[in-house]
Amino acid sequence: MLDPVRYAAEAQELVAHATATGDTEALVAGLRAVAYVRHVKLDNVGAGRLLDRAVRLAEGAGLARRLAGVLVTRSLALQELGRYDAAARDLRRAGSLADAAERPEIRFQLAVLDHNRGRLDDAATAYTGVLDDPAAPPVVWVKAANNLANVHTLRGRPDEALGYLTRAAALARDLGARYTAIVANSHAWSSYHAGRLAESVRRFEEAGRLHAEAGLPLGEHHVEYADVLRDLRLLDEAMAAARSAWAEFDRHGAKLMAAEARLRCARLALELGDPATAVADAQAAVRDFRRQRRPAWAARAAVTEAEACAALEGDSTAVLQRLRRAAATLQRLGLREEAAYARLAAGRVALALHRPAAARRELVAVGELASGQSLLVRLRGHLAQALLAEAQDPDQVLRACMRGLRDLSRHRAALPSLELRVLASGHGAELGEVGLRTLLRDRPLATAAPDDNDAPAVRTTSVPGPGEDASAGSAAGQRTAPDESRLASGVRATSAPAAGRASAARIFEWLERTRAAALLRVHPPATGVDEDVVALRNVEQELRDARLARGEEPAALLARQSALETRIRRRSWSGDEGTGGEAAAPAALPELRRELAGRWLAEYAVIGDRALAVVVEPRRTRVVELGAVTALRAELAAAEFGLRRLLTGTRFAAAARTATQQAIDALARLLVEPLRVPPGVPLVVVPSTQLLGVPWSALHPAPVSVAPSGGLWAHARRARPAPGDPAVAVVAGPDLDGAGAEVKAVAAEYDGARVLVPPESTADATIALVKRAGLAHFACHGRFRSDSPLFSALQLTDGPLTLYELLAHGVAPRRMVLASCHSGAQQPYGGNEVLGFASAMMSHGSVGVAAADVPIPDGASAGAMTVLHQRLARGETLPTAVWHARAALAEGGAEEYVAWYGLTAYGPG
Repeated sequence: MLDPVRYAAEAQELVAHATATGDTEALVAGLRAVAYVRHVKLDNVGAGRLLDRAVRLAEGAGLARRLAGVLVTRSLALQELGRYDAAARDLRRAGSLADAAERPEIRFQLAVLDHNRGRLDDAATAYTGVLDDPAAPPVVWVKAANNLANVHTLRGRPDEALGYLTRAAALARDLGARYTAIVANSHAWSSYHAGRLAESVRRFEEAGRLHAEAGLPLGEHHVEYADVLRDLRLLDEAMAAARSAWAEFDRHGAKLMAAEARLRCARLALELGDPATAVADAQAAVRDFRRQRRPAWAARAAVTEAEACAALEGDSTAVLQRLRRAAATLQRLGLREEAAYARLAAGRVALALHRPAAARRELVAVGELASGQSLLVRLRGHLAQALLAEAQDPDQVLRACMRGLRDLSRHRAALPSLELRVLASGHGAELGEVGLRTLLRDRPLATAAPDDNDAPAVRTTSVPGPGEDASAGSAAGQRTAPDESRLASGVRATSAPAAGRASAARIFEWLERTRAAALLRVHPPATGVDEDVVALRNVEQELRDARLARGEEPAALLARQSALETRIRRRSWSGDEGTGGEAAAPAALPELRRELAGRWLAEYAVIGDRALAVVVEPRRTRVVELGAVTALRAELAAAEFGLRRLLTGTRFAAAARTATQQAIDALARLLVEPLRVPPGVPLVVVPSTQLLGVPWSALHPAPVSVAPSGGLWAHARRARPAPGDPAVAVVAGPDLDGAGAEVKAVAAEYDGARVLVPPESTADATIALVKRAGLAHFACHGRFRSDSPLFSALQLTDGPLTLYELLAHGVAPRRMVLASCHSGAQQPYGGNEVLGFASAMMSHGSVGVAAADVPIPDGASAGAMTVLHQRLARGETLPTAVWHARAALAEGGAEEYVAWYGLTAYGPG
């Protein structure tokens, strides 16, 4: 019975024929076969009823050999229902009835019992005995090798497990689709634990296809795939897989697997910020595991329950005790990875409770348990060492954090897609925070209050809004741009005396090491796109047409869109590992100063409830305290509220504009004036992810450029243009009244500019044109996707051109001007990463992007775009050109004010 699903119909026919003819032995065999099919399909209750009948018939007819087989099969159903003692009784009885040929299967099933109960040593010994038995049939050998590989993986030896799985896969090919699928899934799971995440994703995708072809339920596949997705920080996708698995197992009464899936749900709920759901799921899992007498799984669930309770109610001695008990159980059972996680959780709680001796015991144990494990487990060991040293030895804190960040850098470099690299940085977020906290401890920060006695004060001004008197210091009303060739490198700014362990330079270097690291990478050659990308464009165009025609989005089209996006993303997750690598080290200050060439740079950070900035001047570096971040957020919210009122065009527009300008002035006082940047000096801003959305260009009366990190800005600055005259591409999208006139005016500033307007401005034509361009201007509708930024898009004649498609085709012009709504929006991720049009384009080679992260009213920026290109055509930088373009908007009405607010230069340009 190698492939029970394949012979399900024949088994039913056998039962019917045997019943009709009164053939008891045939009926027993048929009932066993039908029950096995039900077991494979997770209907273990139904299987149990059929097998109970088969046992009675075999006993009554004295069919000892048939009875042995039925008892073995019934033990499988009983195990899945959590009835271990009954399963063990059936197996022992079967052993006394079976002949020599059947005994390897019975020994294997007894090993499975130990395995499920968490007795891994006993299970491994029994599996090894089966593998060493020359009488073991191939099907039993494959099952034993598969399960022994699972034990080795759980015990932290995944490479050894992969050896067994490779041999099992070769044998499974002759045993049918079911065993091929099962071994493929195990190979994917062990690859994941060996740290081969991208390979694991590829193998899980293949295993899912094999499961479907074999007619197997996908629950076990989904629950193990959820582990991989979780470590890739694809938490929503992992939760969807875990919930689907739990629902399937619960529906079919597969109690063992249902409890395991529910624990995954609890862990993911906790990581997604839903501790109440995590508590409910974890408590249910604990109860199930205890009823099933599975101490290892009960301990895992107890850890999640304790962490979730702490998140809801705060740390307590009771939480610490539960964590320590669970950790001891996991360690005793040889589950080093899980024990390390539990010890780290206990160490954190002990630190919060000010119990240093207990914290030390737990955190030291984490380091020992993590040694020699996979990369993500080792990261926990580095974090434990950093937390342990934090109160005693700051230098050791930084060394531990650095070791962890170096490991993470290697892991990130091996991932095959930009999305996965950005997400991976979240694994190092706490290491970065601990390091920064250590560097800032007891360090007096510079403030805007008293001036040094040995340096003159630098006068700073608030930034007036557009339309105000230029003589009063209006940035927007200013008409003479600062000359970037004569920057004020000799101007002296002031700060409070620096003291403490860490210099400002060291703090800056730490910020750079932990910021936008995923974007500093050499990218492999573009591979192009497949038919799914084209199909997605067509579906999104149909959705757009439906919205315009009927005001609704048909559910069938939305489902097709979701399925296509999922396939496209998953293919990108499973590309080749190890291509490319980190493109640049974090910015070193001397090199950065050379590239700044007199500009000032401000890199912002938020730690706890404090905001600060590291200011890089031509001759020195300072750290400036900016106060509570709540005040900054309040003013930013006020500015955004005023902007929304302006966009609605109500009779309160004048009041909304005044309120917005007041919030901008307040942001300037809070964020820029304390830095004492001379008014005429261009400023480079590297914002914290908690300060995204700030209208930086409106806060300083000189050209401003924004970048995800100083290193990425310097890397772009060093990039040299391609030889020869760069081509200029100008593209207009549909349904934008002023787009045609805008692109004609822009193209008129350049000799030989190529223009695409509807209906010629299709995605394919645009890609072909822009790929050869050194400067590309888009006048079209834009859409930002915060849920999946690589599907953000520019609307063209035949549908949206996504950021994913641009990157897949290797399209990254040296300069891009995006006269589109939300084209400058960035989605923040853990580890101070961002992703959007500007950051992705800079990561792939663009040196400057002009964009806005607010809705731009149609036609509001058309005149300003002409000014911008006039300046670019004269050879000025993109930030300077944007500065002039914003000045041209200064005297305009409400719509122009919105464009003035949002237009920003990203990168040195």
